[in-house]
Amino acid sequence: MKNRVFFVALALVLALSLAGLGCPDPIEPEPELTVYTLWTEEAERQAFNAVLAEFEDQTGIQVTHTAVDTDTMLVTFPTAFAAGTSPADVVLAPWSAWIVDLSGHLLPVGELLDEDEFTAAHLDPVTEAGQLYGAPFKMAGKPGFWYKPSFFATHDLTPPATYDEFVELLADLDEIPELEAPIASGNGVGWPLSDQVEGFIIGLGGYQLQLDLIQGTVAWTDDVVREDVFGPLVDLLEAGYFSVPDEWGTQVEQLDAEVYGMMWMGDWIIGMVEDSDDIDFFPFPQTDGVVGAIDYAIVTEYTDWPDEARELVSFLATSEAQEIWAEIGGYLAPNAEVPLDIYPPAARSVAEFMLTVTVVPDLDDTIGGAFQSTFWDQLKLLWVNPDLVDDVLEEIEEDAPQPA
Repeated sequence: MKNRVFFVALALVLALSLAGLGCPDPIEPEPELTVYTLWTEEAERQAFNAVLAEFEDQTGIQVTHTAVDTDTMLVTFPTAFAAGTSPADVVLAPWSAWIVDLSGHLLPVGELLDEDEFTAAHLDPVTEAGQLYGAPFKMAGKPGFWYKPSFFATHDLTPPATYDEFVELLADLDEIPELEAPIASGNGVGWPLSDQVEGFIIGLGGYQLQLDLIQGTVAWTDDVVREDVFGPLVDLLEAGYFSVPDEWGTQVEQLDAEVYGMMWMGDWIIGMVEDSDDIDFFPFPQTDGVVGAIDYAIVTEYTDWPDEARELVSFLATSEAQEIWAEIGGYLAPNAEVPLDIYPPAARSVAEFMLTVTVVPDLDDTIGGAFQSTFWDQLKLLWVNPDLVDDVLEEIEEDAPQPA
């Protein structure tokens, strides 16, 4: 009996002692963010990773960067959001209409940046019901046709100042035996051809036509589109001046290898060629506009680390973060505090050119939805069957915006 009382008392003492010491709190996991982007090219990945490395150094927050292709991005996130999940905490994407459509699954970011450092043209496309859902991080300048100055010098070629001179240049390039075609056509996804066509829309129809097509106040079957823009484009396609479309990264390599004479591409091409001092561009002759497409950083509602994700997006919106990639090249910073002299020469020439014309949004990224996929598919058809131009424009018009 005495032993039993002793052990009961001992158990009570131990219990009280443990209660007094308290149980240690469970160890909280360290935050680790996952970021998805479309920057699958090695130069782009490395440049963005340099930005993320600076964020990690400053905050101690670890970030994993996953790059996926366009189709994967477009399918993955709407599907995951519908199930109340997300594979990423932060996403960077250029499709403003897509972001607005998904805004019910995103956290607002307006308080994370200084809106005075950006233009309304940067912010308005991703504003819904008075809330900003995307922080501008990267602007892709799509200024014109890229070429190798050394190749042009070897063949005594000069960039054209008028559209007639442009056609003459294509004829001269077509006479060079080692070239497969004067112009490389990128594909693999829909945007390389749509970027090219937008160059013709703005170059031949003016920047206002691009805006009118976005708003739906001009039909794709209108004469100003069919005759003034697609008429000359079809002539060039039928003349064989464009290559057969191929994966766009491969086509950049082929341009660098002098298989083609030029290629319409955004300024990211600078970081993709072997010698960035031997790449330059000329704008569409006598153009009055240029596309400036923004990549926006968004925060998913389903992140496990909302504070840390917002901290990353706030950092990406600063001039400090944007200067890192700008200094590397192949990038334009939408933050107005980033100075022009920080860019490498080729990128600086793009930035300077864009100050001389009207910058307009990317057409299909701004419209989005069914229109974008229809636009991409029909342009692929046009490139292989230019005689179907009227059918192509009618199909595009079926999914185009209509005036209110």
